[in-house]
Amino acid sequence: MMKTKPHILVVEADETLRQRLIDALTAHAYCVSAVVNGLDEAQALRAAEKVDIVLLDLALPFEDGWRILETLHAGTIPGVVVMSTRDDVNAKIRALDLGADVYLAKPFDLDELLAQVRALLRRMQPPGESRRTIRQGSIRVDLAARAVTLNGKEVVLSPTEWLLLAELARDAGTTLDQATLLQRVWGPSHARDRNYLRTFVQRLRAKLEEDVTNPQIIVTVGRFGYRFGPLRASAGRRRSA
Repeated sequence: MMKTKPHILVVEADETLRQRLIDALTAHAYCVSAVVNGLDEAQALRAAEKVDIVLLDLALPFEDGWRILETLHAGTIPGVVVMSTRDDVNAKIRALDLGADVYLAKPFDLDELLAQVRALLRRMQPPGESRRTIRQGSIRVDLAARAVTLNGKEVVLSPTEWLLLAELARDAGTTLDQATLLQRVWGPSHARDRNYLRTFVQRLRAKLEEDVTNPQIIVTVGRFGYRFGPLRASAGRRRSA
């Protein structure tokens, strides 16, 4: 269970922006640690009992921010918000591919960053639900425990990967359109950002599918959306009626 005060690690080389982030996050009652480079970031992660979210500047001294992003997902996965001066689609897709949950191009509004932090924390702590397990082949999704196993072995997912999988699994056998998934997982501000959805579907398939070229767990339904598992029989009968 998440601590009363979520712990946020700020990894930002620019002193002015770093202090603005610290002040804003502290004012909203978050526990904040801050470092100025990638070497200190690694030490801070080891020393922290648990970091819930990392705000990661990609332009860091001594250590490449891209490499740090690649290594953040070894073990317990924190939420990751990437902050970058590059405002282009290729950089955003690369960051998402490497494990980022959110990509913010500098300069950004602090209120926007705070909103993204709140949304990411909600993904980590969704409303409680009764125990329900969905099975599809060798995949077992336990919604109450927030756990997924493949052939009996736990699969480690990022907060956003988990939320996307849970949304699909709750409606197993039913196609969910892209706009619905984007709004449920990332919120109204990302309702048209299909790059996010495609990237995270690819990430889930890489972890869950036996053959990513012929997905059976997360199925693409034309240009409409995605479905968890085979089409539900009743839905098929309605469609053919």
